This record gives sequence, structure tokens and C-alpha cells, in this order.
Amino acid sequence: MTCRACEVRVGKALKKLPGVSDVKVSATLGKAIIFADVPPTRAQIVQAVERAGYQAAAPAWVSRDRNVWTTAIPVAILVAATAYVAIQSGLLGLAPSAGSHAGVIVALLVGLAAGVSTCMALVGGLLLAISAAHAAANPAAVSTWRGRLRPQLMFHAGRLLSFAIGGGLLGALGSTIPMPPSVLATGVLIAALVMIILGVRLTGVSPKIAGWSPSLPGALGRWVNRDGAGGYTDGRTAVAGAGTFLMPCGFTQAMQILAVSTGSPLRASAIMVLFALGTLPGLLGLGLAAGVAGSRGGTTALRVVGVVVIAFALINVTGAVRSLGVNLSFGSHVTATAISSNVSVTGNFQTVTMTQTTRGYEPADTVVYAGLPIKWVVNATDGYSCSSALRIPSVGVSVNMQPGINSIAVPALSSGTTTFTCVMGMYTGHLIAIPRTTPSAAPSA
Repeated sequence: MTCRACEVRVGKALKKLPGVSDVKVSATLGKAIIFADVPPTRAQIVQAVERAGYQAAAPAWVSRDRNVWTTAIPVAILVAATAYVAIQSGLLGLAPSAGSHAGVIVALLVGLAAGVSTCMALVGGLLLAISAAHAAANPAAVSTWRGRLRPQLMFHAGRLLSFAIGGGLLGALGSTIPMPPSVLATGVLIAALVMIILGVRLTGVSPKIAGWSPSLPGALGRWVNRDGAGGYTDGRTAVAGAGTFLMPCGFTQAMQILAVSTGSPLRASAIMVLFALGTLPGLLGLGLAAGVAGSRGGTTALRVVGVVVIAFALINVTGAVRSLGVNLSFGSHVTATAISSNVSVTGNFQTVTMTQTTRGYEPADTVVYAGLPIKWVVNATDGYSCSSALRIPSVGVSVNMQPGINSIAVPALSSGTTTFTCVMGMYTGHLIAIPRTTPSAAPSA
């Protein structure tokens, strides 16, 4: 099957079978779900499918539909070029200059920046997939603005509720136990894998992989999923929106730290809600664009959205892998015989100076001595961007920097390259450790 007409033909053929009350057919998944008091036999089902002009077979790993590939490949090239420009220009790290005195207004401003940058990369892919699933499941509904708004409102309602409750809890605690970077990175990898499957499902490039689309188990699944077919539901959408509170976006974590520091449940809740409201314009525009495309462009538009979803997922995979300490700077080998100019040695330790900006770290690469502890002095110019949450996974360093001078203790490094990264893995740098040379003795008089 390749289109809606295929679904209709197969559905009509299966509905004629004795005892069948309803049939849900998906061309993307290559699957039909039959509802019947007494299920028909496999032979009856196969015969009905063949009478409709199709064959009952296991979904293919690779789609043979030429239209799928003539859409997916050019869009993938365009998206890759756009992503490269965005990353190189620092657009994904956009943040307002908030200064050192943050409050509810700053939370709103930071949210506005996050909604068109890092939150769009992390949350936007999920919202795109949901919007496209709604458009595919309800083609008539998305022909109106009211229908297009429905999944957006459900998603953001769940998001706002979770940020209000989560912010209040953080304010009540007054302190927090940060989760290990490896746990956060693993969570991002899992979320990205789900996004890739959803993206593949929308593009149709692999019916086999599309069939792996996740569904909620047991009682929770029955609560949020009315049809059991793994498609769009309001309940699942609200749950997905609520879950974004736990996504390790650098902006979100900065606001969560701010909420903890208030020691007030009410004020902390207000900070998180206003941050979520700030992200709403950017994310809402992205979701509505997907709904409009789905209503006007049909299958082709959904394929385009699917490619974008996969692109967002791959950005998150790259960041998560970097957060786990994997060096992805292939072909970048630094050969050095002397320490960098921003390193000074005093007694039994060395001091490294660096500047953090919304676009990363300056300098990104620094040559230090191996076997000598490091006092890392970082001038953070903005404490509300991804780069302010500094991580060195291989040595267990995890610091959420505040605007101004931050002093970070780093244990002595072994010879070689040690990667440091922001919490999302979007911005990275390297400490290149070289053996310490012993100065030659001065000649005697």
C-alpha cells in the first residue's frame, strides 16, 4: 500500500468478512487491525486482501515506492544544510543576556529564546511527530484551524501542568540532587530513538521499522489510547507534553536551578510556568506548520515532516553521545609540544582560563600538562544557555555555572584528549594533556 486509496480498498475488502465490525488500515505501517466478535481465519484475511489487488506479506525493510525516495532524499539534503548553518552560526544556542539577577521576567525571556533554539531541537521533533500523527489520523479535522490547534493545546496543557507542579516541588525542596550526566544522556538517546522510529513511519522509507512505533502498555495504554492502534490520542499527547519537564535542555535546567534557589514553591512554580509559556510561540508555530502541511500536502507533506523529525533526533543523538564522553571530532588530531597560552603552572597545580558564551567555549581546545591537577577558571557570560551547564563525563565533573567567574577543580589528566561538553552535547571542547617536561638545569658559573 502506498496511499489513502490503498487503505480504503483494503479496508472495504476486510469489512466484508463475516463477523468483522471495524477495520483500521495503515499504508505507512503496512498493517490492518481487524475488530471482530469472532476473528476470521488467516486464509480468509489473505483472500480478502488479494481480492482487493494486494498481497499479504511481512512489511519490507526498504520501501519500493519511488515517490517516497524522490521526496525524502532532497528534503534530507536541505535539512542537513540548514542544520549545519544553524549549528555553525550559533543559532541553536541563542539566549538573551539575563545578567546575574534573574526572576520571573527573565524566565519568560529565556523561554522565548529557548522556543526557537535548543528547546525546538529537543522538544520540537516530538511535537512535529505528534502533529503529523494527528494530521494523518484526522485528515478532515486538520482542514480547520480548530482541528490543527487540538494537538497543540493538549501537548502544551500537559507541558504547563508538569512545569507548574515540578517547579513547585523544586521550590519546596530548596535543593536538588543532580542526575548523573550518563543517565540524562541515556534518556535523550531513548527519546531520540523513538523520534527516529516515528520519523521513519511518517516518511514511509521503511515499513518494517515503522511497525516498531511504540505504544503504551497496560492500564496506562487503555487510558490514553482509545483505539489501541498506536496512532494519535489526546491523552498520549498530554502525557508527552508533561514528560518534557524531564528533558535535559540546557535552558530548562538553568530555570530548574533558579527555581530551586528560590526556596519558595509558589515563586518556583511561577518561574517554570513562565519559562514554558515563553517557549510556546516558537513550538506552537512549529506544530501548526506541521498541521497546515498535513492538511494541504497530504502524504508528501508528512514525508517532509518525517525527515525533519529524524534530523532533530540525530542532533539529539549526537549531543547525547558527546555527553557520554565520546569524542566525535573525527580527523581532528592536535599535536602539541607546549601548553596553551591560557594555561599557567604554579607549584603542584595548573590554572586554565576560559570564557563561556552562548555559542560555546573560548578557546575550545587547550593543551595542558598530564599528571597535574587543574584549577579551571571560567568566565561565564551567560548562565542561562546550554553551554553554562559544563560536563566532563570521563572524570565526573558536572558544574552548572553562574554568570561571572567560576572556579572548577579538575583532577590530573592522563596523556591524551579529554572531551568536555555542555549538558546537551551541543557545544564541546578538548583538554589535550601532554607529558610535562622538566626544565634543564642552569649551567654552573
